[in-house]
Amino acid sequence: MIRSFFSRWFSLALLSVAVTVSQGVQAEDEEALVFSTAPTHSPEKTVQLYTPLVNYLSEVSGQKIAIEPARNYLEYTNNMREGEYDIVFDGPHFVGWRMEMLGHAPLVRLPGAIRIVVVVPESSSVTDIKKLSGKKVCSFASPNMLTMAFLQQFDNPVRQPVMLSVKGFKGLVECLKAGKAEAAVLRDKHWEKMDQAGFKLLYAPERSYPERTISITDEVDEELHEKLTTALLSEEGLAKAAGLLETFKRKNFVAASEDDYDGVGELLDPIWGFQLER
Repeated sequence: MIRSFFSRWFSLALLSVAVTVSQGVQAEDEEALVFSTAPTHSPEKTVQLYTPLVNYLSEVSGQKIAIEPARNYLEYTNNMREGEYDIVFDGPHFVGWRMEMLGHAPLVRLPGAIRIVVVVPESSSVTDIKKLSGKKVCSFASPNMLTMAFLQQFDNPVRQPVMLSVKGFKGLVECLKAGKAEAAVLRDKHWEKMDQAGFKLLYAPERSYPERTISITDEVDEELHEKLTTALLSEEGLAKAAGLLETFKRKNFVAASEDDYDGVGELLDPIWGFQLER
C-alpha cells in the first residue's frame, strides 16, 4: 500500500540496515510508493543496485518511490502478503500470486523464459519423476521457483521428495555428483551448458515461465502505470538499470503480458499464507 516512507524507513533503521538518504526523501509527510525485491542480496547491496533506477523512475513519473529492502525471505513474504510493497521485482510465481490476491499488474520483465529440468545420475534406475517420492533431491531452498515447480508434481504432501537445499547451480551439480541425492532440479539453460557426462535427463516439461518481473499495485492510475513502463523500456531507463541488469546477465527489459502469469501463482500453494482463494 502507499504510505509514508519515513514510517517504514524508521522501522528499517531499527534493524540496523545501512541505507543512505540518497533516495531523495523530501519531507516526512510525503507519501511514497514502496519498492522492494526478492532478498537475493544484502539490504546494502540491494540499495546500491536499485537506487539509480528507482530515483530515475521517481524523477520521470513525478511520484516519489522509496526502496525498502528485506533482510530475508521471511520478512519479504510477510510484508508482501500484508500488501506492504507497491512495486516489486521478483519471480513469476510471486507476481502471479500478487496479481490474483493483491491486484498487481506486471510492467516489464527480463527477457527469456524459465524451464525446469530434473537430472539423475546416468546409472540411475529411476525412470519416472513420481518415483522420487521420499527420495533425496538437490534443489534451491523454497520458495525458489524451480523448486516450487518441481514440488507441484507431488500433490500428496506426505509423499514428497526430501529436498536438500544448496546454493548455486554448481552446488546442485556437486550435490548430485557427490551422491548425496537421487536427483537435482536445474534450469534448462544450465543443463544445456554444463558437462553432461555421468548425468541424464529424467524430466523436462514443455511448460515455461516468464523471467523475473516488475509488478505494480492497482492503487496507481493508468497514467502512472504507462509512465513507469515507458521509462523502464527507454534507453535512459536501461542505463540507470545497467548494474542490476548486469547482475542478472541481461541487457534490457521487455514488456510483460498478464496472460503469461496465468496460474503461475499456484506454485506457492505449499507455502503457508500463500494459498490462493478459489
